[in-house]
Amino acid sequence: MNKFFIFVLLSYLTGNPLLVLVIMVLAIFFIERRYVGILPDLFEPWRRAKRIRQLKKDIAVNPANAESYLELGEAYFRQGKYESALAFLENASGKMEGHPLFHFYLGASYYRCGRINEGKEEIEKAIKANPKVSLGEPYVYLLRIYLEEGQPGEKIKHVFDRLLLYGSPRVFYEAGRQFLSANDRERARRLFQETIESYEACRGSLRRKYRRWAVLAKVSMSSMSRGS
Repeated sequence: MNKFFIFVLLSYLTGNPLLVLVIMVLAIFFIERRYVGILPDLFEPWRRAKRIRQLKKDIAVNPANAESYLELGEAYFRQGKYESALAFLENASGKMEGHPLFHFYLGASYYRCGRINEGKEEIEKAIKANPKVSLGEPYVYLLRIYLEEGQPGEKIKHVFDRLLLYGSPRVFYEAGRQFLSANDRERARRLFQETIESYEACRGSLRRKYRRWAVLAKVSMSSMSRGS
């Protein structure tokens, strides 16, 4: 009722109900992003595109800047443009050997482009260089590969244990979905529960950052309960 009253009042004052509606939607979005954090950040693609333009300018000035190639590869990877990510990451390979993030993004891009063996090799290099790299995200990719390959149970258990040790709420949730797809409901449930517990241990901006994954984990656990 209060929102409707505000809408009517602002429409009367401005004489433009459509403008008021747009303003109210934007206000709700900003409040949600500031205090809740479930909706995706609509401005992230714009910020990423702006950063990509800047990085390309940097490379034009200094083609030997391997860090810029790595950041460009990461940006394109996060956009889902895996071939473009590979093109920039491979340009950095001569100077990035042993860099955990480089090996992770290169391996994950290889995997997304169907080059599974190369992807696994690079992801394993990333984990060897730094087991904590990217908050455990490489283990999600390694888990996918091992499940697809039908690797023995001890290898799956090793990845599962590492996930619990180094993962974030998002990583726990994504790995839980992988185990659920493989019909390993026990491990899936454990990871969904870990998602919720890790989120509840967060404070401040981290709660907003990870709230979406906690909500999705609760939904997944509820679906599992109804399906059992």
